[in-house]
Amino acid sequence: MDQPSDQGHRGNRSPTPACLLETSVTFINMSFALLAAMIVMRILEFAAVAASVKLPGEFPRVLMHAFLGDGAFYLRMLPVLLVPFCLLSLRTASPTIRVRGFLLLATPVMLLQFALVKYFITALTPLGADLYGYSFRDILTTIRTGGGVDLISIALLIVPLASLWFLAARFNRGPIAGPRVALALLAAGVAACGLDAMPDGAAYRRELAWNMAVNKLAFFTVKSRDYFLRGAGASGAEGTITAGKDGFKYLDPEYPFLRADETSDALGTYFRIDPAHPPNFVFLSVEGLGRAFSGPRASLGSFTPFLDELGAKSLTWENFLAAQGRTFAALPSMFGSLPFGEKGFNDLGERMPPHHSLLSVLKVNGYRSAFIGGFDLDFDNQRAFLKRQGLDLMVGMNDMDSKFARSPGRASSGASWGYADREVLMKALDVDARDKRQPFVTVIQTMSMHTPYAVPGQSEYFRRVDERIAKLRLSSSEKEERNNSKHIFSTILYTDDALREYFGAFEKRPAYANTIFIITGDHRLPEIPMSTRIDRYHVPLIIFSPLLKRAVSFKSISSHLDLAPSLTAFLRNNYGLRVPTAVPWVGSGLDTSIAFRNVHRYPMKQTIGDLRHYISGLYFLDEDVLYDVKDRMNIEPVEDEAKRKELLAEFDEYKARNALFARDLKLVPDRFMNEYR
Repeated sequence: MDQPSDQGHRGNRSPTPACLLETSVTFINMSFALLAAMIVMRILEFAAVAASVKLPGEFPRVLMHAFLGDGAFYLRMLPVLLVPFCLLSLRTASPTIRVRGFLLLATPVMLLQFALVKYFITALTPLGADLYGYSFRDILTTIRTGGGVDLISIALLIVPLASLWFLAARFNRGPIAGPRVALALLAAGVAACGLDAMPDGAAYRRELAWNMAVNKLAFFTVKSRDYFLRGAGASGAEGTITAGKDGFKYLDPEYPFLRADETSDALGTYFRIDPAHPPNFVFLSVEGLGRAFSGPRASLGSFTPFLDELGAKSLTWENFLAAQGRTFAALPSMFGSLPFGEKGFNDLGERMPPHHSLLSVLKVNGYRSAFIGGFDLDFDNQRAFLKRQGLDLMVGMNDMDSKFARSPGRASSGASWGYADREVLMKALDVDARDKRQPFVTVIQTMSMHTPYAVPGQSEYFRRVDERIAKLRLSSSEKEERNNSKHIFSTILYTDDALREYFGAFEKRPAYANTIFIITGDHRLPEIPMSTRIDRYHVPLIIFSPLLKRAVSFKSISSHLDLAPSLTAFLRNNYGLRVPTAVPWVGSGLDTSIAFRNVHRYPMKQTIGDLRHYISGLYFLDEDVLYDVKDRMNIEPVEDEAKRKELLAEFDEYKARNALFARDLKLVPDRFMNEYR
C-alpha cells in the first residue's frame, strides 16, 4: 500500500469507511512491532529466569503455552488500542505522526509489561490484584528494597523498546498485511476479548512452570478485572450459610464465625505441668521459612542445621501449613485464628471489630507481653493489630538502640527492610533482661530471609553454602540449582546461626526452664522455585521446651489457624487460666496424630487479593481444580467430580461467612468479650 507523504495531509479527515479501513490497516501493520517486542521480552524473561534457577522439565510445554498466550494477548490488545489510534490518526495522514501516535499507545504497554516481568524475575510469581491491597507507602518500601538494576534489567527494558520503535517505523513504510489480513486479525482480536486464555494449571506439575508460561500483563489485567468486579476484596460473594457443614456450633447468625470453644487439649500430655507456674512463651515467626529447605526429608535438602537439632528434641509437625502466602495475615492467623475479610484482617486497621486472640487472653491472665521486629511495624498494618492485643511493648525498626546495626540491604542502593535477624534476636534478649517479670509472652518476627537477601558477613555464608551442598550429596544438576540461589541459601544459614546464638544465650537465664518456644515460618519464601501450588504454605512448626517429656514428630496436617485454639485449651486445662467462652476461630486445634491424615478444613489466602486455595481432608482445591494430598504435602491432580463439588460447597460456605464478616465487621458481641471461664 502506498503511504501518503507528510506534505499536504495535515488537516482533519472525514471518518469515511475507506478512511477507517486505511487507518486500521496502517495500525495492524505497525502492531506487528508490538508483537515482535513482546516476543523479544519473553525470550529475555526466559533467559533471566534460566540465569537464576533451573528451568523446569516441562519447559517445552511452557514455551508452547507462553507464545500461544502472548499471541492471544496481542490479539486482545488490537481492538483496545485501535480505537484511540483511530482518534489520533483521523486528524492526520502524516506517516511520521501516525508512528508517533502508535508508539504513544504501545510504549506504555511495554513499560507495564517490563515492570511486571521484572517483578516476576525477582519473586518467581506473577503480580496480580495483591498490588491493590498495599498502601502507597508499602509499595514504595517494597520497590526500594527489592531487586536492583543489573544488566539483565537494562536489556529487558531497552531491547524490546528499541525493537518496538524501530519496527513500528519499518512496518509503516513497508506494510506486510493487506486489508483482508488486517480485518481478520481485528475480528480475531474482538473474539479473543471474551477469553482469559490462561494456561491450564492442572497441566503443570510445578508451579514455576505455570508461572513462566503465563503472560504477566494478561495475568495482571485478568486479576485486576476480577478484583474490581468482585468489590475489591476477592473474599467471595455472599451466599447461603449452611450451619453444621464444618462441624462447628455457631451461636449467632449476625456473627458468622462466633462459636462455642470446644477445643480439646492436645498438648498437655507432652509437658511436665506445674499448675502454680504457668509457662512463658516465645514465638519466633521466621520470615520465609519453608519445609522445602528446613527439617527432615526437606525436598531441597535442609539448610537449617540448628533448627534440625532443635527439632529432634521437640514436638514437630512435618505437614504444617501457613494460612497465607505472604506476611499480611500471619499475626491474625497465628494468634487469633481469624478470618481474612476482604484484604486480610490487618487491613481493617482502626475498624478491627472486638475479637479475642491468644495474646489478649494471656494479657487478661497477667502475662507481660512484647513484640520485637526489626522492620517498620506499619508495613502490612501489623502495628494496628498488635495495638488491639494490648501489648506492653512493641519494638520496630525505629525503636532499636544505636548499638544494633541495620541490615546491609540492597547492593545498588543500600536500602533494606530494617535490622538483620541477629540484631533483632539480641534486642529481644535485652528486652527480657530489663524486665524479668514472669510469666511473659514475647513474639519475635524476623526479616532477613526476604529480598534482597543481604546479611552481615555474607561472604562467609557463601562459603558455608558450599559446605552444606557438599554434605547433602546432591546430583550435579541439583548442585547447580542450589548455587543459582546461593544468596538466598546464605541468608537461611545466617538466620539459623542467629537462632543458635539466641537459644544459647537464653538457655543461661532462669526463665529458660519454664519457657515454651514456638518456631514457624510466616510463609515459604517464593524466590526459590516451588514444587507445587501448596508448597508456598508448607512451613515448619517446632514446639520446644525444657518442660517437654519427650520429642515426637507428627505427620498429621495442621495450620497456623490451629495454634491459638490449642494453646488456649492447653493453658485452660493444665494451668486453670481464664479463657473466653465464645470465640471466632477458623481453626479447630493442632492434630497430634503420628499418622498422616487431615481432620481439618480451612482456606489459605495466597495474596492479599487472591483467595483461591482450600484444603479439606486429603484434598486440596486450587480455584476449581482438585488435587489429592500426599505425605510431605505433595499433590496430584485427581478426577473426582463429586469430591470437587463437595470441596467447592465447603469453600463457598467459608466465603459466604467471610463476606458477611467483611460487610458487617462483627466477630464477638459485647456480651461475650468479657465472659471468661
